[in-house]
Amino acid sequence: MALDAAKSAITQGFLLNSQCHRYPAAMAIKFDAEELIGKVDAVRATQLPYAASRAMDQLGWELKSKAWPAFSLRTFNTVNPVPFTTGNGGVGGLLYKHERGTSTLTISLDRPAPKGQDPARYLAPSESGGPIYITRFTRALGYRGLKPSSYTYAAPVIDSGGFAGEINEYGRVRNSYYKSILDGLDRGMSPSKTKSGNRSRSKYTGYRFFSVPDASRARRGSQHLAPGIYRAKGRSELQLLFLYLNKVPTVASKWSFEEFAEQETQRLLPGILSKALEEALR
Repeated sequence: MALDAAKSAITQGFLLNSQCHRYPAAMAIKFDAEELIGKVDAVRATQLPYAASRAMDQLGWELKSKAWPAFSLRTFNTVNPVPFTTGNGGVGGLLYKHERGTSTLTISLDRPAPKGQDPARYLAPSESGGPIYITRFTRALGYRGLKPSSYTYAAPVIDSGGFAGEINEYGRVRNSYYKSILDGLDRGMSPSKTKSGNRSRSKYTGYRFFSVPDASRARRGSQHLAPGIYRAKGRSELQLLFLYLNKVPTVASKWSFEEFAEQETQRLLPGILSKALEEALR
């Protein structure tokens, strides 16, 4: 009886956060102590609840600090995922919670994030498959009344020449450039003035940024241009920055949070639990 009770302490040892965007309800991945570390004798069984609790806390740290960053680098479609995805640098990444004295570990990609940009939300399309995450820039164009409602997504045209020097070390458009473009769109046909009428100090002061079509105003002479966001200087320089799309691009499913959790736990937990049990017997 004592052995069975002790074994049950680790049986339900891994719980995925019920608040995760990907999962509408709680789910558990269960493990049996003897399947992980072999036969447990009566002496070890008395220490198993304590060892299991310590092991789950250590497992959470290992998943957050090592397993998830490594998985991110292997899985996502970039050589250098941003720190908020991997958790490198102490920001973002995977969250874990373990209540002392229990053998249940909760993990999640949900976390407080600026403007809803938590990893659970923007990684969900590549997990479940389907439409990609609508960017803040696309939403901002809609809020400003620039992007007609018939278009659902503004896709960057990186090779247009309009992004030179504006791609960061992670292969993404710099946030500051998104802001410069939005500020330029606000300035409209007066590129040297801010929206409030003051002189602009932006390095793109000499450029005009405009939308084709522009839902906020009629514009002549641009009917021959493809729908999107443009940057222009003088009469000779014209670059397409973003192309308006009628449908949001889709991606195929390429990973599973549940599979990550189960596979990495199967790999890590036996060694962690065995060590915790031996330390408890000293």
